[in-house]
Amino acid sequence: METPVSPIQAQKTNVLSIVSLVTGIIGFLSTCLGIFVVVGQVCMGLFGLAGIITGFIGLGQVKRNPEKGKGMAIAGIILGVLTMIGLCLAILIPLIFGPVINNVFTDLQYQLMP
Repeated sequence: METPVSPIQAQKTNVLSIVSLVTGIIGFLSTCLGIFVVVGQVCMGLFGLAGIITGFIGLGQVKRNPEKGKGMAIAGIILGVLTMIGLCLAILIPLIFGPVINNVFTDLQYQLMP
């Protein structure tokens, strides 16, 4: 007689890990828009923070429960951190180099005017 085969239960993927990865990707992609537009910078901040926060929560849940998604949570955290670094650069570079560039163009304008 054959022994009955028990169905193998597939491991569930942690929802917050998926959310972390998706928000991390959206935040990272909005970095290109965030350099030029204030709306993009707001998106960078919101999605970057969401990726980091949900990634850490999802990582904690994956450690406690037998769920998949550790890699997605880590990727979401990394993308969220990169997004926040991009946001800092998008804000600081114009503040630091804006006056210098303005002076260069003003001097150039005075030299080219008759």
